[in-house]
Amino acid sequence: MNDGKVDRQGRFVAGYMDYEEREPLCSVFRLDPGGGVEKLDDDVVCSNGPCWSPDGRIFYFADTFTRDIWAYDYDVAGGTVANRRVFCSFPACGLKGLPDGATVDIEGFVWSVSVYEGKLARFAPDGRLDRTVGLPVESTTSLSFGGPDLDVAYVTSMARTIKGVKPREREAGGLFAVYGLGVRGLPEPRFTG
Repeated sequence: MNDGKVDRQGRFVAGYMDYEEREPLCSVFRLDPGGGVEKLDDDVVCSNGPCWSPDGRIFYFADTFTRDIWAYDYDVAGGTVANRRVFCSFPACGLKGLPDGATVDIEGFVWSVSVYEGKLARFAPDGRLDRTVGLPVESTTSLSFGGPDLDVAYVTSMARTIKGVKPREREAGGLFAVYGLGVRGLPEPRFTG
């Protein structure tokens, strides 16, 4: 498993990754509170960044290997997905990194870390790149909003060697707090099972 998050109804959605990051061997699954499991999508190389629009009706998900974040119509009652489409393409936006962990702010904008580039990227609900924020390490992995007003972006990073390349920065593997973004996040629900 590589990345997962709970939807607004308390169901856990997570995906897997090919550890070599080469083959589309993996799938995305939903775990219901009662213990039932359902496959939502397949042919995934590296699952990342599951998150939902504020109303829960759009599910965002990245296959890091494709460098795209996808959007799906999400049935909030049943937890099923339909109509997969490219929400944004990192290369088309001029981002040099890869989409990794993501979240959605209260305005419905999608935030994704750009791993191997050391940036946060904020995308408008139509998929347009709204802005980027530089970070002190390239190996960023995910983010979540926190603090009393949910206005601090907490960004994780990794320190492990990838394909023989060690992180360059001494701070790699650290947790970073980004203040002053001028936006607030949404509370993250907990699994109800």
